[in-house]
Amino acid sequence: MAKRWLHNLLSDRSGTSTIELAIIFPVLAALTFIAADLAMAFKAKIRLQAAAERTAQLATSGGLNSAAYQNLAADAAAGAGVSSNAVTVTSSLLCDGTVQASMAEVCATGQQMKRYVTIGITGSYQPMFGKLLPGTSWASAQGITLTGSSSVRLQ
Repeated sequence: MAKRWLHNLLSDRSGTSTIELAIIFPVLAALTFIAADLAMAFKAKIRLQAAAERTAQLATSGGLNSAAYQNLAADAAAGAGVSSNAVTVTSSLLCDGTVQASMAEVCATGQQMKRYVTIGITGSYQPMFGKLLPGTSWASAQGITLTGSSSVRLQ
C-alpha cells in the first residue's frame, strides 16, 4: 500500500507548473525592478545632458557680454534641477590652437581665434532598489553620480 502510494506520488505531474512559477517568479521580479531602476537612471542622465546642451545653445544666442551668457550656470541648474554649485561653465580662447589665459585677450594678427564654452552638470541618482545589490555603488547612501556636458564654439 505504501509502495503504491509513493509510486502514485512520484508519477503525478499535476502542479509542476505552479512550482516552476514559484521558483522563477522572484528572479523575474528582481530583474524587472532592476531594469526599471536602470531606465530611471538613464532618464536622469539624459535630463542632465539635455540641460547642458540647451545651455550651450543659450551661450551662442547673445554673445559673450550678454545677460544670457552671464547667467549660464543658473540656467543650466534650473534646467537640470540641481543647485548652481553642481554646474561648471568653462570658457576658453585658443589662438592657433594654443590656450590663452583669459577669454578677454585678443589673438595676434594672422592667428586663428577660437572661443569655446563648456558646460558641465553633475547630479546624482538614488536607486529605488539599490538594496537588492549590496556592496555596489547602487546601494550607497550617496547614490550614483551622473554628469552631463556640452561644448560649443562661440567664435
